[in-house]
Amino acid sequence: MASPLHSSQQESEDRLSMLPDDILLQIMYHLNLRTQILASTLSTRWRHLPSMLTHLIINVNEFLPRTETLTTDRLKKSMDVYAETTRRLLASTSQHAIKVLCLSFYLTDPHLQAIGSAVGSIVEHGDTKLLEFNMMAQWQDLDYCRFEASVQLGQRFMAFFGSCPSAFRWLTSLSIQHLRFNESDMSDLLDACDQLRFLSMSSCDCGPQSVLKIDAPRSQLMELVFNMFIRVELIQVPKLVRVICDILVFESPAIVFGHVPLLHDISLSSMIMNQPPLMLSNWLSNVRSLSTLTLDFENWEIWIKPEGPKRLSLIFSKLRDLHLCGIFFSKYNLDWTLYLLEAAPSLTNFFLKVQRHKCARNIYEGINNQHMMDLQWKASSDFKHRSLNLLHIEGFEVDCKLMRYIRCVMELAVQLKMIRLQRKEPCGDCDAQGQLGSIFSGNEIRTDLIREILAHGFSSAIKIIII
Repeated sequence: MASPLHSSQQESEDRLSMLPDDILLQIMYHLNLRTQILASTLSTRWRHLPSMLTHLIINVNEFLPRTETLTTDRLKKSMDVYAETTRRLLASTSQHAIKVLCLSFYLTDPHLQAIGSAVGSIVEHGDTKLLEFNMMAQWQDLDYCRFEASVQLGQRFMAFFGSCPSAFRWLTSLSIQHLRFNESDMSDLLDACDQLRFLSMSSCDCGPQSVLKIDAPRSQLMELVFNMFIRVELIQVPKLVRVICDILVFESPAIVFGHVPLLHDISLSSMIMNQPPLMLSNWLSNVRSLSTLTLDFENWEIWIKPEGPKRLSLIFSKLRDLHLCGIFFSKYNLDWTLYLLEAAPSLTNFFLKVQRHKCARNIYEGINNQHMMDLQWKASSDFKHRSLNLLHIEGFEVDCKLMRYIRCVMELAVQLKMIRLQRKEPCGDCDAQGQLGSIFSGNEIRTDLIREILAHGFSSAIKIIII
């Protein structure tokens, strides 16, 4: 006789099996691939469901050994299983449309041809709305010889691209890394991938000291993400709306904007040393729809030069969100940031992220930068900002300079609604050096005291949140 617990489990399973296919499919969409396959293997009721899926996410990481060291041989075996699983899944779904297909895999031979052929047979129906390739480099090759590996990986990628035109013609999202291209490869790729909307490139180049040029007047590209060590020139990318650029360069500027009429969101993270400071009025002269700007100085030097607001007024006329990150506060105060506030009359949200850890002070010791600036700002006599609603500061700690800066913004921004202050994260290294905590940090009474000090003398009700 079955136990009550066993009977209860069977009843629960029977209830689940009684659900219609569309409900079971919605459940499967919340499971990873391994669990989906396991469920279809163990239950006859679920066996046919994988062939009915219209959204497939197949990631090679689900096929890698979790406890063993990943050797070249184990990686090859994992890719063998991955390629065969992808082929079978796509073959079983060939009778209906695959709306979303996201594949993450390594650039290994001979697997690429099998993957490309399987994808090509699906997308030729023309019903796939999102096709994503996330291609990863083999870390073993990169550790052995990065230069030779990047050349080999670049050749392997272009061979894959050339042998699977159908797959790449329908590609909407592509992420690649550690590839060395020939000079014309990028143009050939963008011309052929006429559905491509998103492109991410990490540590890709065209050779030492090269300039990666993107001239794609017919491209549908909307978002570009770079993580490189070279210069990038966007000659013609007419549909581009967002650029995220993380570049360590020794030539300023890191990225050059040509014909990008729809570009409105730019994020640049860089450590530019021993170079003249960047003039935003020159760098962004071709960008006329800018609404969001993020500049991350990565706790090194401030590599932009304060300018008169008139020089930036046309470029910043539509700016709504400004993020300034990685400012080493122990070296620089924040007064210089106000020239950006003055130049952006439509700015609504102002975000600052400062580095306050004393353990980082040794970063600057011994640096002799001939271009180091004296960051000064003088406000126009009648300057008042009438659009700013939010001032957010991450890395907040009670400090006379910072408190004075916040009150200065409160005085200038006459429509300010909220100040949100996020406390500095604790640091064991700073504590080890004997850094004392602020007398204001801690309980609710001291938090109220901070609010009282900041709001003293202001009649308007500005909400001050300290987290």
